[in-house]
Amino acid sequence: MEPFYFGTNNALFGAFHMAEGMPRRHGVLLAGPLLNEGIRAHFALRQIAGRCAAMGYDVLRFDYRGLGNSNGSSAEMTLDGWSSDMLEAARELARVSGVETRTLITVRFAANLAGMLLEQTAVERLVMWDPILQGDHWLALLREGQSKLPSKLRNQIPDPDREFMGHATGTTFVSELEARPPASVNGAAASAVVTADYRHLTALRAITNDVEQVDADCRWQANTSDVLYPIDVINSICTRLA
Repeated sequence: MEPFYFGTNNALFGAFHMAEGMPRRHGVLLAGPLLNEGIRAHFALRQIAGRCAAMGYDVLRFDYRGLGNSNGSSAEMTLDGWSSDMLEAARELARVSGVETRTLITVRFAANLAGMLLEQTAVERLVMWDPILQGDHWLALLREGQSKLPSKLRNQIPDPDREFMGHATGTTFVSELEARPPASVNGAAASAVVTADYRHLTALRAITNDVEQVDADCRWQANTSDVLYPIDVINSICTRLA
């Protein structure tokens, strides 16, 4: 695994997992979730990337600007900016590996952000983990998570529409989510792996009937320190690439 910075002003952090054994000449981009969910899913994404590389895929994980190890502040970011980061990551994967990004794995709201990438690249396969396809759906979940914080912590948040689970967001974040169009797969062969508490099957089945339900509880709005490692989900995602 090779960590490095890339993109405009080297603002984005990535981790490249080179294909092992007999390379398939096939790039896989891992687009993780945002905010608190991205921190909790980090270990699971590392496992997926390592297993895909062991199967002969060149794989890139990355952090969106303002999150993780990438530069910037989450309060400065927009949804379109994060979509651009995903597209930039796909192009970087092609540059460092010499192969096109043909599979995209998204987690949570990354499924919605993927529209720009799917329109402008030759991605053939989209695999989604507990996808949130609509902005208002994610906003409702963020607010629900906020409401479950201990009252002592809730009372310390100066503006509940500017901070979610400890992450500051921009002045237009809520309005962007409310106005965000639903996700589109744009011709990619789409499939999904969903867990026990997934709530958006109706919206999901409008874009794909290839949906596998796994008996795992991810509890996405749990504390950051609660590391997420649903082995059955990881197995199901990797099996789809085997």
